[in-house]
Amino acid sequence: MGVYTRFKKNPDGLRQLVELLETTPISRRQKMIDVGMEEDPVYTKKALEYVMTFEDVIKLPDMELADLLSETPAKFTAYAIHAQSEEVKKRFLEKATPRVSIEMKEFMKESNLTAVQSGAGQMKMIEYMRKLEKRGLIKTKKIPA
Repeated sequence: MGVYTRFKKNPDGLRQLVELLETTPISRRQKMIDVGMEEDPVYTKKALEYVMTFEDVIKLPDMELADLLSETPAKFTAYAIHAQSEEVKKRFLEKATPRVSIEMKEFMKESNLTAVQSGAGQMKMIEYMRKLEKRGLIKTKKIPA
């Protein structure tokens, strides 16, 4: 029995696989993808079409980004954008509510943030983005039912 078999048997399996890939650290995610490509490349490629990345977060339309920023704790957002360009930081701070923007600025003052913390913040933002996608508030990479 293959690793992806349980996902393929479940009616909501594609969504579960996509969400698992989105919330798995990149090094482990690549191992999962490699196994999937050996086991069932068609299914794996289909799942990868819907996997959200932080680039998808950055490219969200303004209204969807504002919704995401209102749902995601400021700490995660600050960590996620800490190493991004000034342009990205500015856009996120402008689209956040004033209270959230202030909180984000406070968290971004932490100068000893690591790449691991930044990556964790980005994964958390993707997790919240997926929750909004399920509720129909975000249209990016909507997983078919």
